[in-house]
Amino acid sequence: MTAADVAIVGGGFTGAVFAIHLARMAERPLDIAIVEPRSRLGRGVAYDTADPDHRLNAPLAVHFVYPDAPDHLHAWYTGRGGPAHDPGAPDPDGNLYIRRDDFGRYVEEQLRAHFAANASGSTIRHIRSRAVAALRTPGGYRLTLNGGQTLDAGLTVLAAGYERPQTPPPFDGAVAGHPGFLADPWDTARIRDIPSDARVLVLGMSQTASDAIAVLLQNGHSGPIAAVARHGLQPREKPAAAYGPPPDIAERIARPVSLFTEAHGRHASVRSLLRTMRAAARRAEAGGGSWFEPFGDLRDSVWDIWPALPLEEKRRFLRHLRVWYDVHRFQLPPQVEACIVEAEAAGQLSFEAASCVSAAPDGDALSITLRRRGGERHRERFDAVVNCTGPGMRPDRSENPLARDLVARGYAAPHPVGIGFGVDGTCRAIGADGRPAGSLRIVGPLTYGAFADQQGAPFIALRLCAVMPDIVAALRR
Repeated sequence: MTAADVAIVGGGFTGAVFAIHLARMAERPLDIAIVEPRSRLGRGVAYDTADPDHRLNAPLAVHFVYPDAPDHLHAWYTGRGGPAHDPGAPDPDGNLYIRRDDFGRYVEEQLRAHFAANASGSTIRHIRSRAVAALRTPGGYRLTLNGGQTLDAGLTVLAAGYERPQTPPPFDGAVAGHPGFLADPWDTARIRDIPSDARVLVLGMSQTASDAIAVLLQNGHSGPIAAVARHGLQPREKPAAAYGPPPDIAERIARPVSLFTEAHGRHASVRSLLRTMRAAARRAEAGGGSWFEPFGDLRDSVWDIWPALPLEEKRRFLRHLRVWYDVHRFQLPPQVEACIVEAEAAGQLSFEAASCVSAAPDGDALSITLRRRGGERHRERFDAVVNCTGPGMRPDRSENPLARDLVARGYAAPHPVGIGFGVDGTCRAIGADGRPAGSLRIVGPLTYGAFADQQGAPFIALRLCAVMPDIVAALRR
């Protein structure tokens, strides 16, 4: 058995940034243990990629680890010759859309620097293992690791990020093991091994799907590619009027009242929000602008708007509007968008509103039945199917054993909207008894239900900095 003052479970972006800011702000030297099975920290699923076609979907200028030093990443990137080794990074306005591998390397280096020295004199160490269970103790929690070892911690922080996509039901069983089914869209080596003339079906139209398509196209794929999703919605193209220097995200969020609320007042329903957003977009376009400006105000106000909505309104948003919000929220990097537009114009790439209802092996290929919007079904044969349907977000059904165990023991509970965990405003886990647990914090994407803005690096970093004073105060006691 070992012990630590703080155990951070998850060593991706969220866990790394939590460790950095805790070490910067702590009032005494702490023993901080990061429990993460990967050998490299700071990367997680999003940035653990060396593929040159995987880029940040927003300019470098809006990404940061230190909100109080927003130019730090740019100085690091240019100081290491980033523009020279990646001449494709700038967009027409000069904004840099860097490779996700480069951003992951930056986060990793910042964390390693805090391993070596930090303002509080804390020790940060990496326990290369997976936490599979937790038991509440008088002093905090005892974590069981996958090798049978245990780790006692006064404060446990679950900082797990997004999981890899779940396998859709039509591909369960024998089909899941078929060589033509690629369950993991981040396995770019397998995507690049797809024969160049293969007929490929991509399940989903999100940014992940666009990444997979870009990898195929940049690898010289010449065969037809079909992408399907139930609503048939692709990420919206960024309007030409919206190009230029990106906004100061930290300044826009660190306000007593959000931009959208300041301009339009409080809203008690998502229907009212939608009407206001549409009216603001029409006014912007009539004045020579675009929908992107008022939508940006809404996006940067979610921290203020979402917690104030009634529970049923949050559920209504998730049922009816989330898919529409997301296709406007997540634009593609211009480099990826350009190759997709070109392939679609050439007739090689198609997008269709359809869902997969069955799949069966057909020799080396897969026979897929698709149901189009309206109910019409048709069967097609594909040489390869790439699963880009997105991660599951219910912790009680998670592939993460610790998340499931916390729910099973009642230490934490799924958020009532059905996504992520329930937490209070300082990220204390709310248990099955409805009470927050001071010695168990949950941060990052798993708090979507509570905050709804934890889907991008700057929003996660800002949230961590906002709750850190309360965490530091709790460790003082």
